[in-house]
Amino acid sequence: TNPTNMKAAVFATLLALAAAAPRPDSLDVVELLRNDRAQEGANYNTHVELDNGIIISETGTDEGVQGTYVFTAPNGEIVEMTLVANENGAVFESPSGHLPVAPEPVQAIHPVPEHALEAIELAAQLRASGVEWDEQG
Repeated sequence: TNPTNMKAAVFATLLALAAAAPRPDSLDVVELLRNDRAQEGANYNTHVELDNGIIISETGTDEGVQGTYVFTAPNGEIVEMTLVANENGAVFESPSGHLPVAPEPVQAIHPVPEHALEAIELAAQLRASGVEWDEQG
């Protein structure tokens, strides 16, 4: 497990939470309702609750990170996301159905030009006939 990658995934999650949090017109004071944190080496537990509905609950070990993150979207919906990050990568889920949707593939927006497709086909034919580029010119 690469702790740096897991920390980056957790940081990205927290950044997404911050970006999605409602933006009050005035500087409202948020009260900390719960702040339980414990760490021993690479192992840690964090549980933070704010009076504006934000909840961050996370556990980290040598094997990975598991967390639950809750906040209120600008439209008033409660958003819940979970994270499991380990040697198999990071998996985000949202029981509330609020995961971001990936953009359309670039090819769907900008198709590959015909001349590029012809060049790719020619290169494939040359390779199939035994022609190889030897970096000698």
